[in-house]
Amino acid sequence: MTDIAPPPVRLSTTAEAVAFLPALAGLPADDSIIVAPFSGKTATRAVRVRVEPSPTDDSVHRIASRVIASLDRLEFCDNVVVAVYRDQPFAEIVSAWNARLALLLERLHSSGYHIKDAAIVASDAWMPFFDGDPEAPWPLSDLETAARRIPADGQLDPAIFALPIADPDLARRVTELVGARADFGAETDAFGRMTTAEPPNPVDLLERALSREPAEAGPQTLAHLLAQIDTEGAVDRTVLQIAFGREVGSLSWARTLALRGEAAEAGCLPIDLLMQDDDPQLQRISGLMSGKTAQVPSADRLQVGAVLLGRAIAHCRRPDRSWAMCALAWVRWALGLTVSAFEVLDSAARIDPGNPLPAALRSMFEHTTPAWLYGETDRRTRRRSAPSEK
Repeated sequence: MTDIAPPPVRLSTTAEAVAFLPALAGLPADDSIIVAPFSGKTATRAVRVRVEPSPTDDSVHRIASRVIASLDRLEFCDNVVVAVYRDQPFAEIVSAWNARLALLLERLHSSGYHIKDAAIVASDAWMPFFDGDPEAPWPLSDLETAARRIPADGQLDPAIFALPIADPDLARRVTELVGARADFGAETDAFGRMTTAEPPNPVDLLERALSREPAEAGPQTLAHLLAQIDTEGAVDRTVLQIAFGREVGSLSWARTLALRGEAAEAGCLPIDLLMQDDDPQLQRISGLMSGKTAQVPSADRLQVGAVLLGRAIAHCRRPDRSWAMCALAWVRWALGLTVSAFEVLDSAARIDPGNPLPAALRSMFEHTTPAWLYGETDRRTRRRSAPSEK
């Protein structure tokens, strides 16, 4: 298992901080505020919040409350870097955001977070908040130069938080195969003869897919993955196997199948038994799913899993791919890409309004941060000061 947090990157200038914040957030910085929590001089993640073109004091207070709630879940954070990014000319942005950014920073400071740095970034210029002049913005070339100084291993592959452009032929074939689940047990031999075969074991299938480059996954593999992620239990199995390995995935799946059998015998739904079950194995699975565990997932497997699931989802046009989208959202959340996870859940809810899992996962993501994101690796730094100590 490898540490889930990316290598810490030390930032010495405002330009470097502003250039690096999107990588910390794991998403493009367009039309958003990004807040990076620092422990001493290092940061590994950032909070990203969408913003409107014309903010009000009330909307800024709502943003501040949301950001503070996220920061308060961290065990170690003593200062923050904040930047507003808008795809509009600087003259428009600075008039709308200069005073509102000051209000946001005041809320953060009063909550005990020292403001390490802040900035406003527009489509044609940018300004460091504390040292800049609204009448004399700085050129964007400063940020481009700073971005080139950021180590490559400190940035995430965009394929982890963005779906690939779909190949039309592959998308047609995958969609057809997912729709024809009854034919999944059929194979064509070397002589073109159709024979029957058992559908692949989902744990075996996923493990084989994870062992290869996601770009090599063909229509059969992608279709099987999508078709076998069709319930909440299947989502649990998929994400736990991606994050923690084959053994945990098998354990999760075995418990799901056993629960289904017990529910069938009792004439009730599995959820009815789940609410009464105090099985230690089930409690372990629940802790892993919610991030309340000392076990650290594999960053490499999570990243490969995110790209693999993204490739499968991008090449299927059926609404029932929403279950796989829930799995992708969890994997992104486990990587610290919470905003990206929310975007996937929103899409999943739109394409399949009858799926209850997007809403359940959104609630969990809003109130829970995986323990492995800010755990033992950050214990070398001090806790943030309380407001009264400043």
